[in-house]
Amino acid sequence: MKKMIISIVAVIAFISNAQAQGITFGVKAGANFSNLKISFDSEGASPDGATSFFIGGLVDVGISEKVHFQPELQYSIEGAKDADISYVNVPLMLKYYIVEGFNLQAGPQLGILVDAEGGTDGLKTSNFGINFGAAFEVIGGFFADARYNLGLSNIADEDPGFGDFTLKTKGFQLGVGYRF
Repeated sequence: MKKMIISIVAVIAFISNAQAQGITFGVKAGANFSNLKISFDSEGASPDGATSFFIGGLVDVGISEKVHFQPELQYSIEGAKDADISYVNVPLMLKYYIVEGFNLQAGPQLGILVDAEGGTDGLKTSNFGINFGAAFEVIGGFFADARYNLGLSNIADEDPGFGDFTLKTKGFQLGVGYRF
């Protein structure tokens, strides 16, 4: 919880001190195509993937004409088939505009566990990953984006007793949104 509060304070401080070209707010939603990566004793496996959704808001801070910082707050259902895991995610995206209206994005993401199918016992309360993606903006504030999230932290809270065990999230998002 302390890490989340520190992250939010850092984002607010950055926004208030930015020499920005402009600050805009927006909303976005879309589909998650996610899965879990299970590793034990150096062997890996993935169950069947799941399709679900995400919804949230964003702040776009123009640092320069080509570079923007975009913190987001999302409710996201991730996981695998018959193993949904719900998070409140905080992606901190750095965007670079290749040409007007098209940008590449990358940045870290902190997830706070909200719920899980079958209960949250055995899962850590936070998840950390990194995002890579691109977005295309059209006239009037509408945009579409695609993003891949690679979970870096082991979300398994306890060892089930059969060797070196890790559980990580991974997923692809397709979203649409509107910036005010």
